[in-house]
Amino acid sequence: MPLNTLDSVMTEKSLLQYLDLKDELWYECLEASYGFLRKSWSGNWVGMPRVLDECLKFLNLQENNLSEAGRCMLAAAKSVAIEIEKHVENLSKLAEPKYHNRLHFADALTSMSIQLAILLELKKEANQDWMVCALLTCISHDLMHPGQVNRVESEIEKLSVNSLQPILTIHAIPNEWQKVIEAAIIRSDFAIVHRNHASVVGQNFEWNLDWLCVLLNEADVMASASSKHGPELGESLAQEWRLIDFPGHNSVASLEGRKNFLKQLTFSSPASMVLGLRERIADEIQSMA
Repeated sequence: MPLNTLDSVMTEKSLLQYLDLKDELWYECLEASYGFLRKSWSGNWVGMPRVLDECLKFLNLQENNLSEAGRCMLAAAKSVAIEIEKHVENLSKLAEPKYHNRLHFADALTSMSIQLAILLELKKEANQDWMVCALLTCISHDLMHPGQVNRVESEIEKLSVNSLQPILTIHAIPNEWQKVIEAAIIRSDFAIVHRNHASVVGQNFEWNLDWLCVLLNEADVMASASSKHGPELGESLAQEWRLIDFPGHNSVASLEGRKNFLKQLTFSSPASMVLGLRERIADEIQSMA
């Protein structure tokens, strides 16, 4: 068997570990999916287009079942996935950010997909346009991230919006959806996440901008909240910050730094409740006492 064919077979076999939900064990599915991504990252990277395709299959989002706006957003998401990989090809070998890289994009997209699947199970109805919007927003939220930190609120998030704008235009995303996507990305600055959670306090989940921001904020940090994978991601962030001499690199990966990070996290979506994220974080903090 040719080597490239063997690699393909091995990738297909390993994909059985990705988004493979059994017996409604959502968190186990999430952790196994993170594990698959890390095996792929350290060896034969599966690529963002394939990750997106698997997420679409998991959610049963098919082009022929979408509205015209949904089809446009789906096409844009696929273009972003390709653009992410092309961008890295043009970088020097060591230039891809240590944390805000393709593995982070894949982690966030995986987390968002599981959140959406749980919401489907809870609500028993699908709003496919909003689901595709959520995937497009998620895969784009750190587009072209330079591996630096914001000097002013949402500085890097605005750069991502600017990088995304031509793709939204090419695919004729309706203006009302463009505004939603851009607003959610701008509101994904970690420093203002608390505002997004505050905006939905006491409200039932609905498909709207405020809840999309919450879902994106949660998906953005869900892998880092994992006791299994979070410490390693903390070290990756430390390496990223060390390259720009950002003071936090000295502490972010320490035990105290992780505890402080976990204490800052807020999870308020119905999906996060099903995943038991608050309890899992509380248990990890308690274990550090």
